[in-house]
Amino acid sequence: MINFFRKIRQKLLTENKFSKYLFYSIGEIVLVVIGILIALSINNWNEGNKRISQERDLLLQMKRNLEADILQEKYPNLVLENAMNSTNIVLDYLEQRKPYKDSLDYHFGWIPAYTIHMTNTTAYENLKTIGFDIISNDTLRENYQKLYSFNYELTKFQRNELAYNNMIEFKIFYKKHFQNFILLNNATPIDYQSLLENNEFHEMLMTTRRENTIQKTFKNTTKKEIQKLIEMIDKELN
Repeated sequence: MINFFRKIRQKLLTENKFSKYLFYSIGEIVLVVIGILIALSINNWNEGNKRISQERDLLLQMKRNLEADILQEKYPNLVLENAMNSTNIVLDYLEQRKPYKDSLDYHFGWIPAYTIHMTNTTAYENLKTIGFDIISNDTLRENYQKLYSFNYELTKFQRNELAYNNMIEFKIFYKKHFQNFILLNNATPIDYQSLLENNEFHEMLMTTRRENTIQKTFKNTTKKEIQKLIEMIDKELN
C-alpha cells in the first residue's frame, strides 16, 4: 500500500502536476489522520468494554461478599439475643430480690457472651488496589466505602474490644463469686445472697445491657445498609 501511494506521488511529480500532487498529499494526510482517529476510537471502545466488564465482575464480587456478611451474622445475632435475655432475667431477679433458682446458672453463664466481628473483604481489597473509581455509580461507591470504613470499623470496636473486655471483667469477677463457670453454659454463684447486695455486679450488668442494646441497634442499622447496597448493585447489574 505504501509503495502504491509512493508511485502515484512520483508519477505526479514527473508529469509536473504540482497542484495535483499537493492536493493528493493533503488527501493522503487526511486519510492517515482519519485512520489514526479510527484506531484510537477502537482502542477507547475496547478499553471501555474492558472497564465495564471489570466493573461488573467487581459488583458481583461485592454482592457475594455482602450476602455472605448477612448470613454469617446469624450466629452472632443469636448470641447477642441470648446474652441480652439472660442479662435482663438476672437483673430482674436481683432488683426484685427474687429467691435463687438453679435455672439462673444458665443465664449467669450467658451474660458475658460475645462474638468476634469478621467480614468478607475480598472485593473491598481488590477495589483498594484497582481504585474505587472503577465503580461508576457515585452513591453506590460512597455508601460501600462508608460501610467498611465506618459501620464495620465501629462494629469491630463494639465486639472485638468492648464486648471482649467486658467478658474478661466478668471472668475476673466470676472467679471470686462463682463456681463451675463455662461461658454460654453455666455459672453457679457461691453466695447468691451476697450478689443481691453487690453494687459492682449490678453496675456490670447495667453496663452490659446498655452496650448490648447499642450494639443491637447498630447491627440492625448496618444490616439495612448492606441490604440497600445489594439492591443498588442489582440495579447496576441489570
